[in-house]
Amino acid sequence: MSRNRIKSIKEEIPVARYDKKLECFQKQDGSYCDIYQIVPKDLVNGDVDEIEMDCFTWAKLYKTYGMDLQIVSMMFPCDTSKQQEYWKEIKENNENPVFEPMIERKLSELKHRERYTVKKEFFLMFFWKNEEEIRSGRKTVDTTMGIRRLGTSSNAVSELVEEIPEKKKRQILFKFANKNSQIF
Repeated sequence: MSRNRIKSIKEEIPVARYDKKLECFQKQDGSYCDIYQIVPKDLVNGDVDEIEMDCFTWAKLYKTYGMDLQIVSMMFPCDTSKQQEYWKEIKENNENPVFEPMIERKLSELKHRERYTVKKEFFLMFFWKNEEEIRSGRKTVDTTMGIRRLGTSSNAVSELVEEIPEKKKRQILFKFANKNSQIF
């Protein structure tokens, strides 16, 4: 990558560093931004009352949260490499010729899915001026939306956003400027 391209990426995304204490990015102007992932829900097969409650929750966030936020959607190619490795290993160790067509079909399906299927993910980006706004903003989001914490598993219905690790946050910022990159 040329030096000119790197310079333009820094101009487009003015992030100076990742603040480990605050667990968010500090921008070049001293302000902060953080990224949370929106928890996906099945709107087609979901309970109507639950979906309506989620809509009210989002509306409440928009009415009570006074600072800047942005919803970002990203599409990623489907990665089936691990499944393909598994079926290739099964194929190598297979001693029954009857299973051969089924294994080949599975491999073919996985290759087709990897080539033609995309996965959509949604993120919430929050922008704050100082540490006080960070605390206030996170408290409002947590009480309104519920935040699923890293390393915890919860079946709470009200958690509409979840924390994401630093590595994935960095990859998301990188993907903003490099649209064809993948996030793992």
